[in-house]
Amino acid sequence: GIMSGLGALGGGLLSGAGAAARGGGTLLGGFCWVAREVYGPTNPAWMQFREWMFTESPQWFFELYRKYGERFASWISDKPRLKAIIRKWMDSKIGDK
Repeated sequence: GIMSGLGALGGGLLSGAGAAARGGGTLLGGFCWVAREVYGPTNPAWMQFREWMFTESPQWFFELYRKYGERFASWISDKPRLKAIIRKWMDSKIGDK
């Protein structure tokens, strides 16, 4: 309900602060194109992956995602098998968060 919505908003803002510290990104989700494509925009797992990326991912991955993520998300949009593989990998990064 309201509390989970507030928690998601707070997590998004904290992720945005992490992005600013890493030198990129925006506060309101203009960054996780692949995660939104893989999970869908209404599944909160994309925000959990975003949190992992901003706080725990290797710098090289963060930079690669920042540079090519939007194009890659567009490319996989009609490839459900590839999205399923990527989702399993993303799930391994966010675990039971």
